[in-house]
Amino acid sequence: MEFESTIVAVSSASGTSSHVLIRASGKRAWSGVKKLGIQIEPRQLVRGHLCIGTSSLPVLVLSFPADSSFTGQDTVEIQLVNNSTIVELVLHELINATGGRFAQAGEFTARAFLHGTISLSAAEGVCATISANNDAELLGASLLRSGALAKATEPVSAEIKRALALVEAGIDFTDEEDVVAISEVALRGVLQDCIQKLTAVLEGKITMESLRALPRVVLAGAPNAGKSTLFNALLGRRRAVISSLSGTTRDAIAEQTYFGNKEVLLVDIAGNETANDALSASMQRVATREINTADVLLWCVVPECNIEVKHKNAIIVHTKGDLKGACKTAIQAMTGFGIPALKERVASILTDAPTPRLDALALLPRHEYNLQKTIDALLDALEQIATPELTAASLREALNAIGAITGQVTPDEIIGEVFSTFCVGK
Repeated sequence: MEFESTIVAVSSASGTSSHVLIRASGKRAWSGVKKLGIQIEPRQLVRGHLCIGTSSLPVLVLSFPADSSFTGQDTVEIQLVNNSTIVELVLHELINATGGRFAQAGEFTARAFLHGTISLSAAEGVCATISANNDAELLGASLLRSGALAKATEPVSAEIKRALALVEAGIDFTDEEDVVAISEVALRGVLQDCIQKLTAVLEGKITMESLRALPRVVLAGAPNAGKSTLFNALLGRRRAVISSLSGTTRDAIAEQTYFGNKEVLLVDIAGNETANDALSASMQRVATREINTADVLLWCVVPECNIEVKHKNAIIVHTKGDLKGACKTAIQAMTGFGIPALKERVASILTDAPTPRLDALALLPRHEYNLQKTIDALLDALEQIATPELTAASLREALNAIGAITGQVTPDEIIGEVFSTFCVGK
């Protein structure tokens, strides 16, 4: 990426909203916007009219000087009506007026990192937030975005730098008997403290990958066992078609919902029966796959019907409590009787489902790899502590590994890899 020119892009999500946000950032962002008839008022939202040829377009404009902008450069954000033709025209007018270009993927956030307004891990948190598919993933991403990982690792990085400087100073003054830059005992204490802190981060981690897969709660049972009615009741809205006819549900229907504070994927499947044609055989294959992969299986049973289900987390749910012969604890999905108790029972089973705590960092695979690599290098330094030259080499390796997280000594190819996963306008 080239970071000197002014960049322009749409920075709001694509869709059918009434308005869209265009962002321009760089040395000529303010002067370019002024050429189009907009008055700049730093840190204030102002109304204006963007001049395009002989026409003018009403807009809202928010301007940030370099010392208080996200990118660390003069930035202008323009809100205008969401019309694709108008938006495209404004983008080109801004590029011409600023002498700039269209932004590349992740370039706004890359500039923020390079100008020191955010850490590299916080930048990755921005990308993770944009791509989050559920609340657990969003919470994990927010921890990264807030810089929690950088706050945990930067002090350790500083300690490693200091230790390396002292060890190398000791090597330089090896002929001076009275000069001891750092004693072996003190160095050992520093290394052990760094290892302990990084190990605590790894042991308290939760992987972003694990947050992407919500626990699956699957409703199963014979045809007309009340699965779809229960499915709607658990969702709190009508989603599945309810019918007295067998085979109404032909494919797995999945919706996100909550059981207590646990976000789950609730799945309604076809009734369990013997297949008699190609279509029903396909339905049963889908149902079997969902049953086998369920984190919790809710097996629906109608009154006066007994069944044994072999599944680690199966719950027998007696349905149609309003019918004759129903047991006292049978669910009455239409009235809601028994629904809260069922939700609590499911939530109790899902206590091990991953949810990031405020004291647990959600880490990407790259973070885990470099944290472990740093710890291994520090362990090598401990083993070689009697030989300063070898100790220094291991400390340099540790510093490079942790630098891939903090971004302070990150190679260009790592920076490129991080920001290439972003979308344009971020």
